[in-house]
Formats: sequence, structure tokens, C-alpha cells
Amino acid sequence: MSSQLDNFGPLPPDLYRFFWEYDQQRIDIRKHRELIMTRIMARGDWRAMTWLRKVYSEKKIREYLFRKGWKILPPRELNYWALVAGVSDRKRRALLEKAKKSDPVWRNRLGH
Repeated sequence: MSSQLDNFGPLPPDLYRFFWEYDQQRIDIRKHRELIMTRIMARGDWRAMTWLRKVYSEKKIREYLFRKGWKILPPRELNYWALVAGVSDRKRRALLEKAKKSDPVWRNRLGH
């Protein structure tokens, strides 16, 4: 069965900096999808975000946001990616409210 991921090889070297603590050449865009989405959605620059949108479908991005992203991403990034993924206004607002009521990882981080 063919997938849109078949058109893409390994993680591009210019994205390695987002995964500095991993062996970047071993990151698999299928197997490590959630890791890749989390890093790029939270910290990525325009090039990385554009690559992410080419590699993963809106459906896969939506699935990630509703399964895990709402627990991890700061509200600004969560809202942006929900818009990018075509989440309806009603569902996007509900997702943001759910995230704000939880105790997400980003809220407990120390500032630099």
C-alpha cells in the first residue's frame, strides 16, 4: 500500500538540529512520527514547518493534535497547527480549552 510518506526519504540533515540528542540518521519518519511532529510543531522554523506539512497529511496532523499534541504543545502552537490542519473552529476552541485545563508539560518548564 502506497503512502505519501513513500515520496520522502530520511529526515533531512538541515532538521537534525531539532533532534540533537538522538542519532539523527536513525530517525524514521514513519516510526518516529510523534517525536518529529512534537519537535517541529513546538520549535521548528518555517523550513521545518513546511517540510512537516509536505510529509504528513492534515489528517495525520489532526490525529496527533487530538491524541497527544493538546497535552504537550503550548496554546499558541496548538492553535496554529489546529488551523493548519483544518480543525473546525468549534473543535479547535474545545481543544484549546481542554489543553488550558490540563497540567501540560510546557507550563512547568523553567524560563531561561
